[in-house]
Amino acid sequence: MQLSMSEQLQSGLSHEEQPLSSPSLERLRAWRLYFESALALLDVLDAEMERSAGIPIRWYDLLVHLEDEPGGLRMNALAERILYSKSGFTRVVDRMEEAGLVRRERPENDRRSFFVVLTDEGRKTMETARRHHRHAIEEHFSRHLSDADVKALTRSFEKVSAHARPLRPGRIRV
Repeated sequence: MQLSMSEQLQSGLSHEEQPLSSPSLERLRAWRLYFESALALLDVLDAEMERSAGIPIRWYDLLVHLEDEPGGLRMNALAERILYSKSGFTRVVDRMEEAGLVRRERPENDRRSFFVVLTDEGRKTMETARRHHRHAIEEHFSRHLSDADVKALTRSFEKVSAHARPLRPGRIRV
């Protein structure tokens, strides 16, 4: 007798009748709390960034990556650093270029690639956004955690990030 997918998950059996591994209830609760918190915080921080600095948080992320790169970064190297898909990334750069925050430059020795360079207007916008962003992090995240909580989260998410970032589908490979 064939079980439905939900019945298979509930019974712990796959369609091949092999047990599925499953995190403990405590680990599932931790995941759910992380997932809900992360999505809610991104929504809150994005709305506040738009209101206070006039840019979405994904633009701010890109500006921060360009800040310490006076010659800019190749499109593919920048795309690897941020958390968007290749197509989403290209649209973000297009819009930011239209807004005067970045510019694309083609290197003389490589006609196939572009560098994304932070403009003076982009740097000014980023500095304004940074003040608001850091205040929002303190308001909505840091002040709710002890120093020990922050250390434990940092250690934990370094491990998860090291595992998860390279696995993301659709990423540009340098």
